[in-house]
Amino acid sequence: MERQTPEAAQPAIPQEPALFAAAPLDAYARRLTAGLAYLGGLLMLPLLFAYLANLRWAGLIVPVALALAVAVFLLLTYAAQPRRYEIGERQLVVRRRLLPPLRVPFTIISGASSAAHLADVPRRGLRFAFNAGIFGYQGPFRLAPYGEVFFLATNRERLVAVARDGRVPLILSPARPRAFVEALNDQRTRRAMADLEQQGAPGESQQQVPS
Repeated sequence: MERQTPEAAQPAIPQEPALFAAAPLDAYARRLTAGLAYLGGLLMLPLLFAYLANLRWAGLIVPVALALAVAVFLLLTYAAQPRRYEIGERQLVVRRRLLPPLRVPFTIISGASSAAHLADVPRRGLRFAFNAGIFGYQGPFRLAPYGEVFFLATNRERLVAVARDGRVPLILSPARPRAFVEALNDQRTRRAMADLEQQGAPGESQQQVPS
């Protein structure tokens, strides 16, 4: 009796990630961002006038410190602004302006769906927000009646919710939310099926043929 040698498995070809640009800032975020930047500029005017008039006034430290705090917050929120969402072979990647990307493996994602019902945030249902409009919507939010979520979004009209096992949901805003949800759920399903096939392959009994 001879044992048939199984054919060697062909190496998997790396799959190119599906790219989805982040939606542009909505009108509310644009107004809020421009308003805060304008406020920071106004706070610097006393320092400018004092410099031109060659005056020294100890009270200038207050508006200058406030202007510096505004500038730092603007820089941090700009750095954290999402610019692209990538659906790879095994994970979802959120690319940000200056901060390192956020990687979410499919193993902890339980589903993705439209979150159009959150379009009224932050006007309604907001209990807490780290950043509710400066260069987008970022960080932990507490919403009524939905509870805690984590925003990495730029446009309230194109929100998508990504549920994660053991963690708060991610709220994203791709420019094409419907296509993003379909692509993410489809890739998760294909990845799960591929993993099941790989797990079942070593346990298959090898066929024998007569000599």
